[in-house]
Amino acid sequence: MTMRVSCIVAACSLALLAGCHLNAAKPQSKPDDAIQQIREQVEGQRQCAPLLSGTSPIEFSLEVLAGPHVDALVAAGVVRRVLLDRADAEGDRPRVRIEPTSAGMHDIWFRRLDPASRPEPMLCYGRKHVVAVRTGGHDGGSETGPSKPAEVRRYDYRIVQTPSWTSRADIRAAFPFLVKELNRTRTAEQAATRVGDRWTLASDTGPDAGAELDLSEGFFP
Repeated sequence: MTMRVSCIVAACSLALLAGCHLNAAKPQSKPDDAIQQIREQVEGQRQCAPLLSGTSPIEFSLEVLAGPHVDALVAAGVVRRVLLDRADAEGDRPRVRIEPTSAGMHDIWFRRLDPASRPEPMLCYGRKHVVAVRTGGHDGGSETGPSKPAEVRRYDYRIVQTPSWTSRADIRAAFPFLVKELNRTRTAEQAATRVGDRWTLASDTGPDAGAELDLSEGFFP
């Protein structure tokens, strides 16, 4: 009888050891893995908005580029006006080209949607700082903070590390959208998918990003 009990105990011990071995072979992911991985893709990403024109080079008539919006950018040392030696299509108005200054080049990004497309001038005014990652469970609910999600749906962020020109009164008066951008928490609607143990955002997560703005917002003349 004693031998039989000993055998049963030994068998149970072997089963437990086998179970431990299986668990060790498949380590469980930490609850905040998804949040950490999303932050790694987003944190520090530059936030940029259209600069004066849809494509580069930025050329308009002198009349169009003579207003307070361009004046503010020139006074801030971001761009400069270059008077061209040719008139517009009607032949009666001089043309002006807007060029980045050496200081402005630190914050200007010429985005290309594809290698064959013309560059789109963008002015970057800070970097993203993730303040929360929102996730959804299987029941369709949502929550904020370090939890193990079934789906990463969106994240909240603020703009930090802003260039000094963004604090100028003339810049803020010329571009009211910028004041709103720098004083609020934004929500980016970006889904993430999981491949293996990694969560990956579906949208571009490179060092520069177009801002989630209305079409009428940007550094327009």
